[in-house]
Amino acid sequence: MTSDAALLERLAPTAGVGARAERGRAFFDAHGLPDPKAEAWRYTPVTEIRAALEHAVPAPCGSTSSTVADRPLIDALAGSHGGPRLVFVDGLFSAELSDVEATPGGLWIGDAEALRPRRAPGAPAPQDEPADGFHALNWAAGSDVAAVLVDADTHLDVPVHVVHLSTAGSTTSAGPDATAGADATVTHPRTVVRVGAGSTAAVIESFVGTGGPSITNSSTRVVAAEGATVTYHRVMSEPAEAIHVGRTGIEQAAHSRVAATSVITDGRIVRNAVDVVLGGDGARSDLSGLYLPTDHQRHDNVVTVDHVASHGTSTQRFKGIVDDHGRGSFSGHVIVRHGTVGTDAAQSNPNLVLTPTAQADTRPWLEIFADDVRCTHGATVGRLDDDALFYLRSRGIPTAQARAMLIAAFAAEVVDSVTPESLRDHLSTWLHTRTVEVSS
Repeated sequence: MTSDAALLERLAPTAGVGARAERGRAFFDAHGLPDPKAEAWRYTPVTEIRAALEHAVPAPCGSTSSTVADRPLIDALAGSHGGPRLVFVDGLFSAELSDVEATPGGLWIGDAEALRPRRAPGAPAPQDEPADGFHALNWAAGSDVAAVLVDADTHLDVPVHVVHLSTAGSTTSAGPDATAGADATVTHPRTVVRVGAGSTAAVIESFVGTGGPSITNSSTRVVAAEGATVTYHRVMSEPAEAIHVGRTGIEQAAHSRVAATSVITDGRIVRNAVDVVLGGDGARSDLSGLYLPTDHQRHDNVVTVDHVASHGTSTQRFKGIVDDHGRGSFSGHVIVRHGTVGTDAAQSNPNLVLTPTAQADTRPWLEIFADDVRCTHGATVGRLDDDALFYLRSRGIPTAQARAMLIAAFAAEVVDSVTPESLRDHLSTWLHTRTVEVSS
């Protein structure tokens, strides 16, 4: 097995530019990749991901977006939502595939090169630490950044769309016994969203691929200032043989509102970590998600909401539909800090298990260090309702179609709440295709 130091030198052979890259490298040198036995990683196959990284190669330095992708391909894979769009191909910004010219007033979007002149001269270096070894590797090895900056008191009426397209890798199918990551390219996309005080904004982030094995190690940071309202949708629609380790960090000031949805449509191994800090009084976070692993896929959702301030409200609503030999996991962690009052937190994780060989793991985890709280959680794991299936069949609906209808209805609570309509339609089309597949 390759050592952590050797892995870092191969995936990030030169020191990155900036204090954040240096801090990522230092953290990785000190801690390496996460321990597979660590509580936060108990459902994520870290050993398999590490093996994939040992066989994979970094993305090329030069952009090849014009030869491997065009606008119709981006629209087909990620949808078209009518607003400004940033497109990154294999981790690098593609100006020809992006739409940045018609940016509304109060909004700035761009890549690392365009962002650099906007930074205040002499600004202090960041003092935050990576959350884990994968996050540190993202900082150390990432070569670009997607930035979405919204001024104070700005109200956007169109969503900003950030697309990360992975193209490298062979087209060899990766079955359960295949060497994950063989001939794959590793990318480390990073996105930063900052929404100013009193502003309203919506951001869609799509991760898609053209086929073949790939490894994506992503990091997204969403910062909502005082009184801001942010809608953030994260859609992971990479090919069936892809591996994705993703983290979304959300920081909220007083009286801010963030509604975030995570949808995993495919991927052999996908870890979706969402870390929320309610740092100001009266902040609210509404998190929802949908995942549908099949074959031998592993989809792991790890959600942490930290109630640092008083009168905070948080909801977690994640739904799993697990088929074949797939395994879907949800860990919902709520922390209520000492000295806070008026906290209201709720978790919900219902799961459909469609075959005897499928597996669903659900783990609510509450840490409460205050008295004035209201925290609830609920989780279920079950199969399709036999009575509902019999009712539909008695009305002349074939079994496969009846199963597809019930599965779609189970997922609709998450999909139907998504805005804009273009994204909802895009997800509904995928859901229809997938439910027909798993019901056949």
